[in-house]
Amino acid sequence: MADGEFQLQVVAPEANLLETPATAVVLRSSDGDLTILDGHTDLITDVVPTEVRVDRSEGEAIRLAVHGGFLQVETGELHPDGEAAEAKGDRSTRATLLAGVAERAEEIDLPRAEWAKEEAETRIEELRASGKTRAEGVAEDTPLTPEDVELAATEAALARAELRIAVASGPTPS
Repeated sequence: MADGEFQLQVVAPEANLLETPATAVVLRSSDGDLTILDGHTDLITDVVPTEVRVDRSEGEAIRLAVHGGFLQVETGELHPDGEAAEAKGDRSTRATLLAGVAERAEEIDLPRAEWAKEEAETRIEELRASGKTRAEGVAEDTPLTPEDVELAATEAALARAELRIAVASGPTPS
C-alpha cells in the first residue's frame, strides 16, 4: 500500500460492502465528527446514522449512507514483510466499520427514498394531530400509547429516508 493509505473494510449483515485502501474515512460518532487517517490510534467507537466518506488516493471518494454501527481502528506493529515496524519507521493501520444497514450512494433508490420521506412526514402529522400521543412536558413515567410507539418508529423512518436522500443527492459541501 502507498504511504498514507490504510485498509478499510465495511461490513453489513447482508454483505461485505466494501474493502479498499483509503487515505481518510470521515464519519460521525456519538462523540462528534471523526476523521481516520493512516497511523490513527487504536479506537473502538459507535457510528451514529451518518454519511461516511471514504477518500482514496486514486479515483473519486466513496460515499455511504450508514444507519448506525461500530468502528474499530487497529494500528499494528509489524511491517508487511514481517520486520518490526520500528525498524522500518512505519505502522500498519486497518479500519473496520460494522454497520447494521449501509448503502453506497450510487445504489440508493432516490425516488423510493423521497416517497418514504413524504409518507413518514404525512404519518407524523396525522399521529401528532390525533391527540393520542404524549404531549411534550408529560412526566417520563407516563405509559406510552401505541401511537407514541408508532410515532417514534415513523420519526426513525423519516431520519433514514432523509439520510438516504442526502447521500444519494451528492457530496456534502466542503
